[in-house]
Amino acid sequence: MRQCAAGLWLLLLLTGASAAADLPTLAGPAMGTTYRVTLAADIRGMTRGEVHREVEAVLARIDRAASTWREDSDASRFNRAAAGDWVTVSADLVMLVEAAREIHEQSHGGFDITVGPLVRLWGGGPRETGRGPGREPVPEPSADAIATARSRVGIHGVESRFAASEAGTALRKSCAGIEIDLSGIAPGYAVDCVGTRLLELGSGAHLVELGGEVRAWGQPTEGRSWRVRLRGIDGGHAPPPEIDLADGMALATSTCRPGRSPIDPRTGRPVALSTSSRTVAVRAANCAAADAWAVAAVVLGLEPDEDGTITPPARPAGQHRAGPAGP
Repeated sequence: MRQCAAGLWLLLLLTGASAAADLPTLAGPAMGTTYRVTLAADIRGMTRGEVHREVEAVLARIDRAASTWREDSDASRFNRAAAGDWVTVSADLVMLVEAAREIHEQSHGGFDITVGPLVRLWGGGPRETGRGPGREPVPEPSADAIATARSRVGIHGVESRFAASEAGTALRKSCAGIEIDLSGIAPGYAVDCVGTRLLELGSGAHLVELGGEVRAWGQPTEGRSWRVRLRGIDGGHAPPPEIDLADGMALATSTCRPGRSPIDPRTGRPVALSTSSRTVAVRAANCAAADAWAVAAVVLGLEPDEDGTITPPARPAGQHRAGPAGP
């Protein structure tokens, strides 16, 4: 779903007694990108190798649930399923769908995980060629083709079922052709899950980053927030903005270029960029929301605050979603 590239260069900055290079760091490939976990201190009673394996287990779990690039994932099995059939999936996938539904409602349809038929129609998506450098040109679809694809788009066509045991947790589609693509929200959700797992293991403060999506927990040193520098934010020759992340705060980034702009689910057409490229950074109370809003912000044309970041509209009163990503 994410035709924009996820991920600016996020440079961790620390001032005071501790330098960023001195903090325990875990890194590696995951979910088609790379991750980095920075701990304020080693976790008591665990080696770094043990902590590293815990982190990678969480990332592998989310990948098995949400990746549309692997045929054996829960998301791919759901996409192949017939309409009306309940498909048993992991609780993570149901949580992701419900988180996406919430952002869909808040963005008035600007974010939709079922937009895949339109993405492919315009030449994007897994295993497809498309527009942009190094890609085969794709003729602009006809109005009829767009209308046909739009008839298979809409998160209202995906129903979730929660259960006490994971064996009963399931999804089903209301009509044939509906499919889900979590690439615009799963990386952020994975960051939330990794950070939550580190808390469970005993970490008091850490920063988790995956492909340009980042969330902070605690403080690296007393009285100081985690701070990151964003490289690539639009702003001409201005210095890259430096962002302080309070406990629990998340930041997600997205860069769009001509031929790689997101599809507006409401129109069925790519978003028209006013410049040669656009980079956005979104703050939110959890990384899944920040990730999804980094897509929706481009679709809706939201403008950044003075610090160069976008803050999503407030959640309507009474709306709440429980889960590892937090409220």
